[in-house]
This record gives sequence, C-alpha cells and structure tokens, in this order.
Amino acid sequence: MDNKKINPLFTKENVEKIVVPDIVKVDLLSILEEKLQKAGFYYRVAYRVKAVDSMVNKLIFKDYRRKGTENEDKKMQDLIGIRIMLYFSDDLEICMRLLDTLFVEPGKWETTENNEYEFKAMKVNGIFKLPAYLSKTIVNPSLADYVDSTFEVQVRTNSFEGWHEIEHDLRYKGSAFGIGNEALARKMNSILATLELCDDSIVQLLEDLGHQHYKDKLWCDMIRCHYRLKLDNTPMYPEIEEILNRDTELAKQFYRFDRGKTIAQLWNNTSDKGVQLNVNNIIRIVNQIGPNDERLKEVFAKRDRAAHQETENSGRRKRFEPFKTLGRYKVFQAQTYIETANLKTEDAFRKAAGYIYSWVKSRFNEVFSDIPEQVAGYSGSTPGYSVLVDYDEEKCYFKEYTTHFDTRISSRIWISEAVVKKDEKGLLFTVLNEYAEPKERYRDNENILFSRPNFYGEIADNIGICDVVRLRESVHHVDTENAAEMDSLIANPDRKFPVIVFMAADKEWTEKFDVDYFSYLVGYYAHIMFVEKAESEAFAHKYGLHAGYEDSITVFYPGEAPQTSYKSDILETRFEVIKLEQKKYWNEFGCRAYRRQLVSQIREKNVAYGAGKETKQ
Repeated sequence: MDNKKINPLFTKENVEKIVVPDIVKVDLLSILEEKLQKAGFYYRVAYRVKAVDSMVNKLIFKDYRRKGTENEDKKMQDLIGIRIMLYFSDDLEICMRLLDTLFVEPGKWETTENNEYEFKAMKVNGIFKLPAYLSKTIVNPSLADYVDSTFEVQVRTNSFEGWHEIEHDLRYKGSAFGIGNEALARKMNSILATLELCDDSIVQLLEDLGHQHYKDKLWCDMIRCHYRLKLDNTPMYPEIEEILNRDTELAKQFYRFDRGKTIAQLWNNTSDKGVQLNVNNIIRIVNQIGPNDERLKEVFAKRDRAAHQETENSGRRKRFEPFKTLGRYKVFQAQTYIETANLKTEDAFRKAAGYIYSWVKSRFNEVFSDIPEQVAGYSGSTPGYSVLVDYDEEKCYFKEYTTHFDTRISSRIWISEAVVKKDEKGLLFTVLNEYAEPKERYRDNENILFSRPNFYGEIADNIGICDVVRLRESVHHVDTENAAEMDSLIANPDRKFPVIVFMAADKEWTEKFDVDYFSYLVGYYAHIMFVEKAESEAFAHKYGLHAGYEDSITVFYPGEAPQTSYKSDILETRFEVIKLEQKKYWNEFGCRAYRRQLVSQIREKNVAYGAGKETKQ
C-alpha cells in the first residue's frame, strides 16, 4: 500500500494507548470456563490481547473505515482473543452452538471450507460482543472508531492447536508455499489431512469401544466412551446396572442417544454448583430428555428421598463457622540501643520518638484525622486500622502499636510495634514488625517475607543505633591495630546481630560480590568487617579456618559456631530467585548468588520465629 494512503491514526503510539484491564481477562475466562466445566468438556483455554505490532499491521492492511473499500463499514474485531482447545472433533460444532447462547447476541462464525482437493487447518472462529460492563473498562482514546467492542473466540481440536498460526504465517503472510514450492505445500496438506484423520479416528475408536462395552454389558464404560465427558469415578448404582442388564434395548437407547443434547442440558443448568458429573447423573439426565423410563425414575426418586432423610437425621445444619485465631509471622525484629555519644539522652529520645511518630502520622492521618500534629499520646480504632501511642517525655518512654489490613491481600493484617525507653544501659530501642493471617493460608515455601519499617533506618541514619557498637551501612576495615575490637564484638554475649567477616587476597571475586552493596542491604542488622591481609593469618588461626582462608567469608551468628565459606564454595553457589508478586523466577550463579543466599540467610535468622513458623506468643 502506498504510504501516502495510510491512515495517519494507524500508528504504534496510538495502539499503545489502548489499555485492556485484567478484569476483562478474569471475567471472560470465568464466564466461559464455568460453562465448559458444567458441560463436562475436556478442554483447555487461552487468552490474549493482540500484540501492538500485529495490530498496527492489521489496521494498515485492512484499512478499516476507508470510503470506497470493502472494509468501509468494518472495524477490527479481534483486539481480544480467546482460544478453546477441545479434545474431540465432534465437540467443535456442539461448543459452537452452545457459545451462541452464552452472550447477548449469537456469534458471527467463520469456518474452514474444505473441498475434496485441498486440506487446511480446521478453523472455527466466532466474533462476539463484549458484555457492556467490560467494554466500558477498555481505554482506547485514539482508535475507538476503528476497533470494535468485540472479542474473537477460536475453537480448535487439541491436535490442530498451533498449526493455525503456522499455516497462516507461512501460507498467507509469507511465501513459504508460493510458486516453486508446490511439493512442500502438498506435504503440508498431507500433514493437515493426517491430523484431521487422527481426530476423526479417535472419536470413531471410542464409539467402537463403547459398542463393544454395550455388547459386554459393561454399562459404566459404555457411558464413558459414548459421552466422553469429564466424569468422576463414582460407580454406577447397582439398581441401574440391574435394570440395564435385564433390558438391553433400554441400554442401547443410552448408547445411541445424541450426546450433544446431553451436553446442552448440562451447559444450560443454572444452579451455582451444576450437576455432579458421574455416570449416574448422565443416566438421569438422558432419561429425562430421552427414554423417560419409569423404573429409572423410581431409582433416582428413592435415592433422593434417602439422601434427604439422611440430611434431616444428621442435623448437621451448620449456621456459623467458629472463628479461629490467626497465625502471626514476624518479618523484622531488632533490640538495640540508640547512640547517645553526640546527644544528650533526653534529646536523643525526643528525636527518635519524633521519627517514629512522624511515620505513624504519615500512614494513618487520613484514617484518623484527629491525630495530634506533635508527638503525643493517642488511641484510635476503626475497622481495619488501629493506632496506640504511649508517650511520657519525663520518663523517656515512647511506644507505638499499630495495625492495618493489607490492601492487596485482604486476609492479612500488618502489626507494627516499637518502643524507646530509658534503662540502666541507655535508650533501649526495640522493633517488631509482623503480620497475621489465617494459618491455613500461610505458605511455607513462600520466599521469606522481610519488611523493615522506615523509621528504623531514619533513626540509624540520623541518630545511630548500637548493637554493642554502632551499626553502619558500610564496611569496617580491620587491621592489627583494631583486631582486638572485632574479637571483643564477636565474643560479646550481648550482641544480637551477626558479624560477617570478609578476607580477600583475590579482589576480583569480592568486586563481583559487591561488599559495599551487601553492607547497604544488611548493615543495620549485621556487622560487616573486612580483615586486611596483615591480620588474616592471625584471624584464621584464632577461629580455626583451614587452607584457603585468604579468600573467605565467615559468619558469626549470636550463640552459634562460626560458619566459613571459601572462594571455591562461593563461586560454585547457585541460588533460585523467586519474585512471587511479579511472577518471575530465575537462577543466579557464583558471587551474586552467594550474596543473595547470605542476605536471605541473615534475614531468615532475624525472623527466626516468624518465617515458616508461627510467632511464639
């Protein structure tokens, strides 16, 4: 097409402005799958929004709405596409008819027109109007006149899945089967013919097998082979089996009955749960719309009365489920002291209380509009939120206890508690961050949740927090002159956080590990040390490191024996990275993998009674 004639609106920029929200996918699939499941189809389903480049190309190629062309009154109709893959070829026509009853208008269908000389991939495509409430959610500021509020449903057999795109791209978009490639085109047609034959042969095979089961009086297997629905393993009622054994002509009626009518009856069922799919209920439904045998009707009537009586006698009408306690899971905890080397105790207290109070106020001021501007005692509660602040400036005592529900996970409640108080050693600063949710929801295989409140970092940055010595987001270098200080810290029984000691004769691996970034990540809940070469042998001798100590990382967790990893261990580390919210997964190797592993381990230790275990109360 001449570039001058291309509609100036058909650009990538305009297409990229189109937004189809997730609710369209969720609701359309829900509407379709509810019916497909009720009807008992063996199926798979896929959803897509047309890719930007593909959409631009189609708009240009079809030249929608241009006067004097065949598409003058047409719009693009397949912005949204759903593909239903069925396992049996005779289900295609049944499904197509039933889909016509599902939406406000029947679909406009396009099907493959094969002839005796040519085979093509079987195609059953239908265009349906989107439900009005969903079409209103789609944002399309520039191309609304060219893109219809419709979606395409493609119905395929499982065998042909994928061949449609391949054939379409190679045969029509490209020239793979053009002039000079007739022999290859013939082979392609042969493959498609074979697939069609396979689909038909499977159906015929199952029908033949069903007929054999009829002759052998294997009624349950006969029903399964003929109706080919996703039935559970409930055995056939003995009373039904006895009736069919005595009356094989009645059994033949069930074998020969139009399965499409049975599927339609299941599809059109309007109850919330639908019919339990088993051989007995298939017999019940077919008998209602077909043979209408009185003996079978009596069997089901007796069964229904017995089930009703059992329910009445059991008296198990539960009106209310009892409430259950929530599991509580820690995501951060710290017990430190606020540094007072450069501030009076009272000034450090007021400053720390101010940081915590500012955090509380910024999080909750829209929920509790009466929270005081300045630090003060406060109590407020409303569904989903609570705030408690206890403040005594004279005694240097401050406590916050807040709760709020998670806006993304409705069953989760977040709990924050922080206390600053004066004791005989100074200003004790304790922090506990945790969440509560139903115990059955907690996923032990989920990545450890770790969430440090912002005010903890602000106090560490602007005042200082101490775990025996001040914690810093930087590396502390150790040589002969200050080695005794490091040894004293490692041995101190009051230490709450780990000491991580690096030694590196080969700086290349530590550069890949990025010790500075590691310190930034964990420096406020771990002590990061780098022992210089002159002191490394003495350190190795003191703490029992073996050959290879020159390039190693040793971790001293409080109350545990030291754990040393040598360069060979570090370079061979593999770590699985899982981002659940972003639905991403990948593997890392070597130094970066070890860094991730070590950060994860430090955080797991921090929440030792929280991640994967219920908080001890």
